[in-house]
Amino acid sequence: MLPSGLVGAIDTLRERIAHHRLALSQSEALTRYALIDPLLRELGWDTADPDLVTPEYSVNGKRADYALLESGNVVVFLEAKRLEENLSNHRSQVVAYASELGIRYPALTNGNDWEVYDNLILAPIDQRRILTVSLTGAPPPVNALQLLLLWRPNLASGEPVPAKEPIVGMAEVDSGVVVPVSAQSAVITPVEPPIAGSEWIPLTDVQKVGSTPPSAILLPNGEERPLVYWNHVVFEIAEYLVRAGSLTAERCPIQVSGGTRYIVHRAAIHSNDRPFGVSHRLTNGLFCEGDVSRISVLTHAKSLLQHCGVDAGTVHIKLN
Repeated sequence: MLPSGLVGAIDTLRERIAHHRLALSQSEALTRYALIDPLLRELGWDTADPDLVTPEYSVNGKRADYALLESGNVVVFLEAKRLEENLSNHRSQVVAYASELGIRYPALTNGNDWEVYDNLILAPIDQRRILTVSLTGAPPPVNALQLLLLWRPNLASGEPVPAKEPIVGMAEVDSGVVVPVSAQSAVITPVEPPIAGSEWIPLTDVQKVGSTPPSAILLPNGEERPLVYWNHVVFEIAEYLVRAGSLTAERCPIQVSGGTRYIVHRAAIHSNDRPFGVSHRLTNGLFCEGDVSRISVLTHAKSLLQHCGVDAGTVHIKLN
């Protein structure tokens, strides 16, 4: 069973990364406060309890930003970096320090990317890695299940269960995001709009969004599609526009009105050469950016529809 609130906490952290990326990428202290500490607490490591967490841990000249403790013993030697700092530059030192101190699990994080190693594996460093997670690289439930490796009761057992791929029997896209996509072509016919006061709400009438994503989307041709995550709103609209022949390579790149990041492009790369955080490949080979907070989903969806000449009021979602 997942720790209560873990999926929601990851969703919140993804939003912080999206909205405060610049500030977080410039400050390790802010990254620790806004991203790392909250996730540790959700995994059972109360950062305010000295019996569980020792910050700025140092022994014999070897140091780490956190030591995670169980019964007075260090079980995880965790080094923290600012958001977007390359962890590969620090792996060797952290793993070596932990090994010298007899600590089995060295770990690194920049708040978004998390890596854990096992020093009982006598092999090169890359082969010791038992966990690699990117909070913005997969849906929160997928990351939550993988992060159970760092869940305190799991580590306290002495033989923690390694991270597993949790999705079975579902279609996956390149990024690992599970998204329902119909391969059949839709017949574009006018449909009557939903009755006023029904559970269907036009995109243009949605004023605020909650943590729970809508359960379904109703497209302009009358096709109803189920939704699992907020970013599926953008994916499903993009796929509808592809089927309608409105979203083509010639229209790319498409970006948010007044923004700089791309929504859809021929390659999964933004204008500053930064790769898409969560790349969903559309059925016509274009790429749709899925690293979008729930607050920004409606803006992206409306911009995409406007770019292709479709009234956003003809798309409805069913809020739970």
